[in-house]
Amino acid sequence: MGFNAIVTPDDLKKGELINPGWVPVEYVDYTEKEASTDASTNIILTFKVLDGPFKGVTANKLFNEKALGFGKALWPILGVPYEAEKGYALNDQILKAKIGTKLQIYVARGESNKGNAFNDVKDFRPLSV
Repeated sequence: MGFNAIVTPDDLKKGELINPGWVPVEYVDYTEKEASTDASTNIILTFKVLDGPFKGVTANKLFNEKALGFGKALWPILGVPYEAEKGYALNDQILKAKIGTKLQIYVARGESNKGNAFNDVKDFRPLSV
């Protein structure tokens, strides 16, 4: 038994660090994961760079269900339903339906608790800005 693998162009983009700044992206994936600290849910949105030297590189943004207010700049860009008295109506079906939305994200250099650098998504704005 020998090792045999194909490393695709997309595989080569994983882990590539985007230069800090605003980049055009497409929202391409939605996943959920239980938080390691409690039984709350983390939602993870994946964004793929559309153009420029980092075209095809992805960056994730994690939101915990207890702190969804940190997405206040993102929810209107995605077109999430909003009512003045209730706020944003968020659920997995709505967020999955918004996959394909194009926007800009601000990427900074993050560092994990293990010291690994990553693309840290800090802010959101419409693509037309």
